[in-house]
Amino acid sequence: MKSALIVCISAAIMSGCISRKEGGGPVGAQGMAIPADMHTSQNSLDWPGVYEGILPCADCPGIKTRLMLKPDGSYELSTQYLDRQPAPLVVRGKFSWNAAGNAITLDVTGNGQRYAVGEGRLSQLNRDGTPDGTGSPNRVLKLVSPAESTPSAGGGLVQTLEDHRWKLESARDGQGQRIEAVSPAPERSFVLSFSGSRLHIQGGCNQMTGGYQINAEGQLNVSGMASSMMACEPALMHADRALSDLLASGMQINLIKGPPPQLRLISASKATLILTGQATAEALYGPGTVIFMEVAAQRVSCQNPLNGEALCLLVRDRQYDKQGLLVGTPGAWRPLYETIEGFRHTEGVRNVLRIKRFQRVSAPPDAASTVYVLDLMVESETVKR
Repeated sequence: MKSALIVCISAAIMSGCISRKEGGGPVGAQGMAIPADMHTSQNSLDWPGVYEGILPCADCPGIKTRLMLKPDGSYELSTQYLDRQPAPLVVRGKFSWNAAGNAITLDVTGNGQRYAVGEGRLSQLNRDGTPDGTGSPNRVLKLVSPAESTPSAGGGLVQTLEDHRWKLESARDGQGQRIEAVSPAPERSFVLSFSGSRLHIQGGCNQMTGGYQINAEGQLNVSGMASSMMACEPALMHADRALSDLLASGMQINLIKGPPPQLRLISASKATLILTGQATAEALYGPGTVIFMEVAAQRVSCQNPLNGEALCLLVRDRQYDKQGLLVGTPGAWRPLYETIEGFRHTEGVRNVLRIKRFQRVSAPPDAASTVYVLDLMVESETVKR
């Protein structure tokens, strides 16, 4: 970590010791002019990294918060209300620095939240950028993973990992035999996604997520794996555990450039996972918009102009507030001609999905201009006819 120059300006956002002369630049507590090239949090601290903490909430025990700041000015924010939100809400966007270089503001995706940037911490500010007058330590996110220890050190490797969804094609043990536990059924393949310092897995029984790092020797180390709590058939639940245990043991990465790219993960016992990469929608189309959509239990008759099929999903839009509660009136039911990537519809099961919506700049004649990608299964219910 770089040593920070301790001057009045580095604490200005907390103590208010910066003022401005009329028509002039900033001045310090003694009225001395501060040079324009003075060190600030932005240029003197190693601020990129992952910050975590539980922020206060007016009507709940707290909001579990994880904020990753990247050197390119982008961020990933994960929030979860502890008493009523079963899974965290993850959004991504851009942040900007204030004129003094000591505080950041998240864009509209992050609701414009502001933080003062200090040595190893972010202090949540009021909406107008002023500090909390109570000095409460509960409004602080602490640095838990600086940039030097996050996967960004992997350079082009990490970028390739993040730009693709990785479908598990094969799992073999050290003797070349198929690992049955990790491959319960051909139609239920695991898919791995890398984002920031997090690894996300779906395809088995539950959605799983954990932190990951790539060390200097090119070894993938996964830790803190957690999952949703659905109950499934024993084979799928066992597959989740088997894959989680295998990844937690540490696996060597071997990336074979495509197209499509292939990822080989090899354990110390020579167990080998082979995965094929498919470019993510973000890599293809740029940032998406997060929406919520309810999918009816039964498909409906339609004349799909995209593929000529006679059955379509029946959907309607839903709205949620910042606390994860349903608000407003649901939209009208309508047939959905496009597919939802990553979503498998089961007749008789109603679902509420969190979806990323993307717009293609120039779609082929036989393809939709709007692309929907499943981000999270919010609700799932079996409906009797």
